[in-house]
Amino acid sequence: MVSLTRRTALRAGVGLGVAATTAGIAAVRTLSWQPPDLWQPSPPVRAAAPELRRLLVIEMAGGSDGLSMAVPYTDSRYRDLRPANAIRADAVHAIDNSIGLHPELPKLAAGGVSVMPGVGVAQPDLSHFEMLHRWQTGDPTGSTRPATGFLGRLCDHLGDPSVPAVGVSLGVGATQALACEHVTTLSVDAGNDGLFPVFEDENLRSAWLAAQRAMSHPDRADTPLLATARAGTASALRFSDVAATLSPAAAGYPDTDLGIQLRLAARLLADDQHGLRIVHVPVGADFDTHTSHPARYALLMRDLDAALAALRTDLAARGIADRVLIAAYSEFGRRVPDNGSDGLDHGAAGTALLLGPTNTGVFGALPSLRTLDPDDNLRATVHMTEYYATLAESWFGIPASDVLPGFPRPIPGVIAA
Repeated sequence: MVSLTRRTALRAGVGLGVAATTAGIAAVRTLSWQPPDLWQPSPPVRAAAPELRRLLVIEMAGGSDGLSMAVPYTDSRYRDLRPANAIRADAVHAIDNSIGLHPELPKLAAGGVSVMPGVGVAQPDLSHFEMLHRWQTGDPTGSTRPATGFLGRLCDHLGDPSVPAVGVSLGVGATQALACEHVTTLSVDAGNDGLFPVFEDENLRSAWLAAQRAMSHPDRADTPLLATARAGTASALRFSDVAATLSPAAAGYPDTDLGIQLRLAARLLADDQHGLRIVHVPVGADFDTHTSHPARYALLMRDLDAALAALRTDLAARGIADRVLIAAYSEFGRRVPDNGSDGLDHGAAGTALLLGPTNTGVFGALPSLRTLDPDDNLRATVHMTEYYATLAESWFGIPASDVLPGFPRPIPGVIAA
């Protein structure tokens, strides 16, 4: 390896009767306001053949607040618990009679999205580092500590060891998510368009590359550490050569870190020649909104909305909208009640999204705001491994038990096959 870098969930129906009869969900009290018009997305794009499919994973580290992304706008308990941070019911983009998207997600709502509220684990931890590790490795309890990552194991099943990279992370530094055993995965700098390196002086760049290529050749006398370093350099150079041949970048992306990352992601995912199947995007923005949550989260959602809209337009223009599944998650949500500082503290279950060739709407049982855990956090109603099983089994056709502990079942009905 070169690694640089459910139990079946119930699909929530449109109408309060479904929410009221779901296990653990209290009946919702009707409020004295005119509900917003329900969302009418376009018919879903049908998924391409399995061998053509790719996956784009957006990791919103820091603890994105699921109740602000997917607002339980008809539940009076939401406003009771969040007098400072609740979003007005008439401001959301209503998906059904229970859930509405954040006001700063109009393009996401118009384009259609599959929303999974209450995604988490049975025994959550409030540490960013611990929960990121669990999500990246697909280890829900944190007890097995696998050496590989969930995405890396997918790459091992999907990829050819001879290709430059089966999985790529568009961030600086290695990620455990793509750690694998049999194929090559890499981390590259999206700001450099995946090129290694970038010099303004072409003569200097040519000389540098020649030196690096010479140093990347193995020698029988190499120590294991030196051999690993040479192999890593060779892999980076090989992928840089691929990046130099990608189709041109599209216009229309916002001039933000996420916009730059997704612009390169589209170019990589459109490439049919070099065996890439998975792109991982670690979002650099800070979702850890202990203070000033309403204003900060609105900016985060505005950035996410603009970048995703540009990506979806780009994928459609390239003719690959049916090939790319977009998954977005955070390592945990945030505590349900306000913290007294215009913010929200670390929580447990959060909201995950799927976009692309999916049936749009709300999937999974809604988490109850009346039966919180002892720390006032949401209890998970969709297990992390069920969400991951949907990526593995429903999207790629890889048995979930081959890449995840136990025998998790995919969330039914999400992929528009």
